[in-house]
Amino acid sequence: MSIYASISGIDTDTPCGPPWAYQGSHILPAEDDLRTGEIGLALIPGHITRDGRDDQPDDATPWPWLRIHITTTGDPAVVINPAQARHLAAQLIDWADEADQGAR
Repeated sequence: MSIYASISGIDTDTPCGPPWAYQGSHILPAEDDLRTGEIGLALIPGHITRDGRDDQPDDATPWPWLRIHITTTGDPAVVINPAQARHLAAQLIDWADEADQGAR
């Protein structure tokens, strides 16, 4: 069982949509390019303890570790636009602020 809990990253369910496929360093991206993949974020909830037990309150501060992954086909890279960057930045800041409250 995973100790990580997914939070909103960038995918097809995000209002700004999924990232664009990276086509190489020699190609300028365009709005109508293939959109594929996701940037996933997952935190470790505060109720998970170092020994793997689930015995803390559900509202405990998350651990100060965040998993970030990119899922795509082909090259392990994606391209994002400013709206997606702002969405990702807001998610990262929210997590960091919450994790800082209970710095372990």
